Amino acid sequence: MIRVICVAISIFAALAGALFSFRLIMQWDAGMNHPRSEIHAAMLDDKIYVAGGIGLFRVLDSCEYYTIPTNKWSNCAPLPRPLHHVAMASDKSHIYASGGYVALPFEKDKKAALFRYDPATDAWQEMAKLPHPIGQHAMVHRAGKLLLIGGQNGLVELSAFWSYDIASNQWSEMPPMPTARHSHAITMANDKLYVTGGRSAALGNEIHVVEAYDFAAGIWERLSDMPVGRAGHGAFVGTDTLHIFGGESLSEGKLLPSHDVLDLQTGRWSKGSPMAMPRHGFAIGDNHSGDSVRIIGGGAHPGFQTIYSVTGTVQNISK
Repeated sequence: MIRVICVAISIFAALAGALFSFRLIMQWDAGMNHPRSEIHAAMLDDKIYVAGGIGLFRVLDSCEYYTIPTNKWSNCAPLPRPLHHVAMASDKSHIYASGGYVALPFEKDKKAALFRYDPATDAWQEMAKLPHPIGQHAMVHRAGKLLLIGGQNGLVELSAFWSYDIASNQWSEMPPMPTARHSHAITMANDKLYVTGGRSAALGNEIHVVEAYDFAAGIWERLSDMPVGRAGHGAFVGTDTLHIFGGESLSEGKLLPSHDVLDLQTGRWSKGSPMAMPRHGFAIGDNHSGDSVRIIGGGAHPGFQTIYSVTGTVQNISK
């Protein structure tokens, strides 16, 4: 028995050493103090904050921020509990995190909450309970409110569109998305919210649908479908253009480095600069100025391979 245990320990040590060496060669550990995937980011001043996510074979509670002028990562206070697929946003004075899963098998957080981080005190506090458990959703700040879009509650895809008034601490329902989905990407520009791609039981692992919510009109509209359906990807708006890039195709078991650009005036798609290092489940730092956005972390392999291929890298993609 002792011999069997010793052999097992030797094999485990050899595999761990091989993985460590492989990660060094691939430079997956460069950048963040804790490489991670299945994350979102929020910008405050000249810093990009990320918290939680899937780390190397575990769920993280750690928080860190990237200072753009110095190109340096620093630690911040951890989340109240380990969570992955946490949505994040900033109201220009605080950082907010909502929802997520408490275990690698995507176990929903029954205590689903909205947390706020105060950089002045380096502390998180629970602001409110969420209307229901939610993960693989997205969140954005607009006019004193936090907006939660899509996601999953257990195995149920959501079209839910929730608004949280920070001052009054009240939730209210917005007009739901026409397309229920999770693992989608969102971006805001010109008082419109754009929702792209994602997954659902009804539409499969690579949704092509792009929808936009016009806050002035209070309505959703469907835009031209994406040339390549994807999930776990990123999106941002340039000058009259919507950019969609990266992510994964679970049906084909591969990452998608491509970058598709929608002309918002003509409704036509074209190709942009692809990701140099394909990723999925990454975060985006975009202050809506400059000619590029920063892509933070993400998985270097699709699906369940994420647990050993999480990265800490920062890369840029052109607008």
